[in-house]
Amino acid sequence: MARSEKIAIGGMIETRGLVLVRVLGARRGPGVAGRTLSALGGRGINVLCVVCFPDLEQRDNICFAINRGDLDQTLGLLQVIREEIEAGAIEVVRNCCVVSVYGPHFSERPSIAGMIFDALARSGIDIHAISTSISTVSCVIDESCLETGIARLRETFLVP
Repeated sequence: MARSEKIAIGGMIETRGLVLVRVLGARRGPGVAGRTLSALGGRGINVLCVVCFPDLEQRDNICFAINRGDLDQTLGLLQVIREEIEAGAIEVVRNCCVVSVYGPHFSERPSIAGMIFDALARSGIDIHAISTSISTVSCVIDESCLETGIARLRETFLVP
């Protein structure tokens, strides 16, 4: 792709040293995400890249990234509320990072997210979780793939 054909973005942010936590099969309904994230926030645990979705059995699943150093405390807190939220399983994906691509008018450009995911896929990078906003697309990937992913995104987009 020629440089002039690249879509300009505002920039990229990388956050290293993370762990992805998946709370799977929790009861469906109001309060599960709030109870889970409030328990963590109340203990000063910062949560990044949150995704919540129901599964085919109509159970809630919450996926979020935290700093590696907060894992033991997070797992302890989740064990305390696990019965209350009726979580079926808690899984951990270690050695992760978040790469975020941001820029103006992302909500008006339907091609941005697909271009990001395609760029990472061309490098064989598996995306563990995706979170978006009006101006940002964030992906949780293995930390060992970060440099390759950043290089591929720089080839794809015009980065300041």
